Amino acid sequence: MTTAAHVPSDVETYLARVRAALADVPAEERDDLLAEVEASLHETASETGGSVAAQLGPPEDFAAELRSAAGLHPSTAPPAAGLREMIERVASDPRVVASARFLRELAPIWWAVRGYVALAALALAAGASWSRSHGAVPRIGNAELGAVAILLAVAASIALGLWSRRAMRARLPLAVLNVVLLAAAIPVAAHLSHRAQPATATSIIIQTEPVPGLAYNGAPVDNIYPYTRDGRLLHDVLLYTGAGTPLNVSTTAYDPYRRILSTKAGARVYNAFPVRYYEPGTRVVLRPNAGPSVKVPRIATPPLPVRKRRHRGR
Repeated sequence: MTTAAHVPSDVETYLARVRAALADVPAEERDDLLAEVEASLHETASETGGSVAAQLGPPEDFAAELRSAAGLHPSTAPPAAGLREMIERVASDPRVVASARFLRELAPIWWAVRGYVALAALALAAGASWSRSHGAVPRIGNAELGAVAILLAVAASIALGLWSRRAMRARLPLAVLNVVLLAAAIPVAAHLSHRAQPATATSIIIQTEPVPGLAYNGAPVDNIYPYTRDGRLLHDVLLYTGAGTPLNVSTTAYDPYRRILSTKAGARVYNAFPVRYYEPGTRVVLRPNAGPSVKVPRIATPPLPVRKRRHRGR
């Protein structure tokens, strides 16, 4: 029999799986079968330079052929052993091994994501509010503390992952934790996608009743003080809109002390400014030139020519 030291690793693995498939065969008879085929397996591997399984098929099928050639009964291995063999076969597949190696290299990325998902899931479960400017940050007291909590959770998750690579007993509990956090990532992702949607601008029009009388920016105006360009306050200035409508102030409220101009026909004029008031019990305006404290700017534009015009009805 060729010594194990000279058997290529591929052949050695193949033989181990054939031996496992023949586990129910008596040991002496099984050793005789394997002694007969080991040399041919070694020769096949040396000649082809490829996988023995690719040339001869799966080890379990090859073991079944050996049984048939030797006139042995079919395998009576228990179902658990067959399942274990199937798992071992899948685990030893080169594609599975390469995928596992690739996922192992990506593990630190998952560790960081896992830390954030754990904190975000707890924030959702606790009904915490979230930052308006940074929608992925839960408010733990405030947004700044929420960002610090995220960094701490990510750092703790990475440290746990590094420790788990050395602690074999912790791998199963961590595997369960990873499954739970993968499930928790679904509501977290749904929450983040909902917050990432741009807010739809909604125009709200509040219908208000118009302010009676004269108003400026929605606020009622009870007086106007017209000044000339040289800062002189004018009296009894009549104001009109572009359509010729008088800008009246308080035409309905009873105010016995208000000085109201009248036409020759006796009609009252309510668009004369500034509005003045008599002293109670008299027809005297005590301070006719009183006005607000304003700073009239110095006008450099030449004045327009003034031409007197007689209006109809005067």
